[in-house]
Amino acid sequence: MSSPGRSAALLLCLAAAGVGQTQTELVITPQEGAGAVVPRSALSSRRFAVLVTAADGRPISQATVSFRLPEQGATGAFSSGLRSESVMTDGHGLAYVRGILWGDVPGALRILVTASYRGQHGEAFIPVEISATAKASAADRQSLSARPGSGAKRWLILAAVAGGALAGVAVAGGRSAAPVSAAPPVPAVIAPSIGSPSITIGRP
Repeated sequence: MSSPGRSAALLLCLAAAGVGQTQTELVITPQEGAGAVVPRSALSSRRFAVLVTAADGRPISQATVSFRLPEQGATGAFSSGLRSESVMTDGHGLAYVRGILWGDVPGALRILVTASYRGQHGEAFIPVEISATAKASAADRQSLSARPGSGAKRWLILAAVAGGALAGVAVAGGRSAAPVSAAPPVPAVIAPSIGSPSITIGRP
């Protein structure tokens, strides 16, 4: 029969080994884009997709997935102009990004993919190579030619909104700066009042 001291020591050993604990790590499996060779200085139409599952293989929906490109060297930028972009997994645990504008520096790189969901986390990499000799596909060229137009249209809308806001400020400022003429005070007219006459009769 084991003593209480030995039982406590056994429990500590099991806890240290992780026996009986719930696995809290997410599993990220690349589905599309791994090993892709992309042309430099080109806007890629290719999707980079991952599958996010629990440790038991269940797909995780509504998980936050971040795709991050290297800060320097062989890298690129997302449509936002940033090196990272975050999306949510769908009902099948899938998440993807597309429309990466690759830089002009050729070389191998890895897209860092991280996922989080209710305290659970996971991490994976998608290997990509930027090639100096690869040719942009028809879909890539179409995406690249369409990008400036959409961006210009967006900037025109933003400029119009900003212009309208500035015009409103200018009008408001002009009104506040205009001198305001104050009407002279009207003198108060007080009508004379006559009180009741009083007669005092004294002794002769």
